[in-house]
Amino acid sequence: MQKSKRALTVKKKTGRRAHSSRSRTRKRTGMASPAALHPVPADISPVPSPTLWPLRILMVIDQFNIGGTETYTLSLTRELIRQGAFVAVAGKRGKLLDSFVGLGCPYYEIDFVQDNFEPDAVNRIEHLNVLKMVIHTERIHVVHAHQIPSGELAWKAAEHMNVPFIFTVHGCYYDGLVMERMQAGTTFISVSPVVQRMLRLHGVESQTVPNGVDVAEYNAYNPMYRQYLRKRLGIPNHAFVVLYAGRLSWEKADICEESIRTVAALRRSGSSPLMLMIVGGGRDQEKVAELAERERQLAGEPFIIFPGEVLNMRACYAISDCVIGTGRIGLEAMACLRPLISAGSRGFLGVIDASKYDQAWDCWFGDHHSEQPVSRELLMAHIQQIRQMGSEELSELVQSGRSFVTERFHVSQAASRMLDIYRQLVLPVI
Repeated sequence: MQKSKRALTVKKKTGRRAHSSRSRTRKRTGMASPAALHPVPADISPVPSPTLWPLRILMVIDQFNIGGTETYTLSLTRELIRQGAFVAVAGKRGKLLDSFVGLGCPYYEIDFVQDNFEPDAVNRIEHLNVLKMVIHTERIHVVHAHQIPSGELAWKAAEHMNVPFIFTVHGCYYDGLVMERMQAGTTFISVSPVVQRMLRLHGVESQTVPNGVDVAEYNAYNPMYRQYLRKRLGIPNHAFVVLYAGRLSWEKADICEESIRTVAALRRSGSSPLMLMIVGGGRDQEKVAELAERERQLAGEPFIIFPGEVLNMRACYAISDCVIGTGRIGLEAMACLRPLISAGSRGFLGVIDASKYDQAWDCWFGDHHSEQPVSRELLMAHIQQIRQMGSEELSELVQSGRSFVTERFHVSQAASRMLDIYRQLVLPVI
């Protein structure tokens, strides 16, 4: 196991603009008990009770990667700043860091995880002390974390510095024992009803705040620009493009591989021209790429486009005719007026229309729960269902989807809700 670089303990200039070995269930595990961590150094005193606004928040994530949790944290941070809050961020350097820098907020690079995504347990004491320094230097009122192992360290740092701590649980993969251990002094946020029920099974109460999307950022491009984007990639205008978007790790890598086999099988059955675009990265990326290359060679033509991780997802949605995805990808796709085939870590919902909105919200588009497992047969049937829709039916489907996202998952609503929770925690000590 290669050891990562030491954490950077000096704040960067302001810009302008986790895991141990897993079983098949692939639950993410936490660090050793935080009770072993050192107390606050003598030269860093606890943060005094806040007396001035704006509210000062520290967002903590494992790494600035391109993923649903990280992208939501970016959208939430941007909206909190719009609504008048001060936000600083901390995490390991990654491809999404520049997007945070562009918000103009202070950022701190801390190597919570190694390059293989495992916790950097060797340097956890140093990372804890750096977090306490950040809380003190930035006069933070509330610490808000989203992942493990960084969340456990942030919890302990907030405890030492006597500031409120919030932890958002983004899925059912978190270790329940870690959540139980963090109960003292933590306000938990669930992103779906299923997550809230899962936490309750471990004796952990939480408030539900859904993931939010900026619908102004995710909107459909003009058809002429769609044609231009396709031409740049050598995609014929008459081709039907299926987009798979998601983190290429664990169950989601399995879904991506099933999507590859599904599109290949449809092509062999005469459903041409049909193409697949894969967007994402992760620990299983090489395995996915190898399968994609094998299917390309069998087909004798390059029907799979695999750009890897992409920041401009709006362009990818524009190129596609339908999207296979879950969670935040589902919200973004529907906001961009794309038909969504919901296939998540815990199961399959299929084409999302108005009859499935409540179910999709409850189980987070199959990412947190579903009665049906993902299968090639189901993927084939639902891709064909979309291909056979008339223009009027298709327009009604996607317009309804965008309205659903706008009304129930707008990031401004999520930010307002979080600000209310922050204030409830901070006001008692003013």
